[in-house]
Amino acid sequence: MAHTVENADVEIKVTVSGEATEAACETLELDPDEGKHRTIHFWDSPRHVNGGVELPLLDDGLVIRLRKAKKSDKDDLTVKLRPCDRDRLPAGWQTPQEQGEWEFTIEEDWTGRTRVWAASLKADGDYRRPTADDEQSNQPELTDEQRDLLDRSGFGSDRLKDLLALGPIDSVQWKPSLRDLIHPVTAELWSVGDEGLRFLELSIRTGPAEASATQALLTRTLRERGLHVSDRQESKTRAAMTALARAGGVSR
Repeated sequence: MAHTVENADVEIKVTVSGEATEAACETLELDPDEGKHRTIHFWDSPRHVNGGVELPLLDDGLVIRLRKAKKSDKDDLTVKLRPCDRDRLPAGWQTPQEQGEWEFTIEEDWTGRTRVWAASLKADGDYRRPTADDEQSNQPELTDEQRDLLDRSGFGSDRLKDLLALGPIDSVQWKPSLRDLIHPVTAELWSVGDEGLRFLELSIRTGPAEASATQALLTRTLRERGLHVSDRQESKTRAAMTALARAGGVSR
């Protein structure tokens, strides 16, 4: 086992959105031809209420995400409990572990001033792409391990019936070299369907003892390059899922 929850990784995230996204990509010299391309889908049970959209699973702390590779890489399907209470994780799922094609991690997500714990079970494989005209493909191909984790966490089969696939999101990922930063940086650009939404997220993983200093250094490094980094960060997952739910789910 690589680590225990007590010294679990911290993932620090900074998101640039809207009109600033294109300028940020240019400033950081992120070339689409040099990035790793994937498509992303999420699942939820959207409800249209009073002119808005509710996402019950996301609101209750569950994210179901599929990332499909565009080349020879494996796809991955992830279920994530975020935020999660580390002390109330079900038996058998209280420490990080991995077997074969799946990996279970527990880490703390830092986004601006928001800090939450997340537990994720990622399974690698070859997954079908959700399509608008195939009802079966609109349900996630959860593994036995993922169903066990969700069932023990209060997300049994009744909560997972008739889910709606939300997507696609076009994703490009890079590993840019940013001087002055000790830890490797991951940059990921999301383009959300036909909605015109774009998000660029930069993230760093580090240990808890270094997290505060690393977050401050990342923010300062980006601001020195002329990028606006707000302490109030937008959740790109919620914004993207909400826009896709308004548009009716998965496009053809």
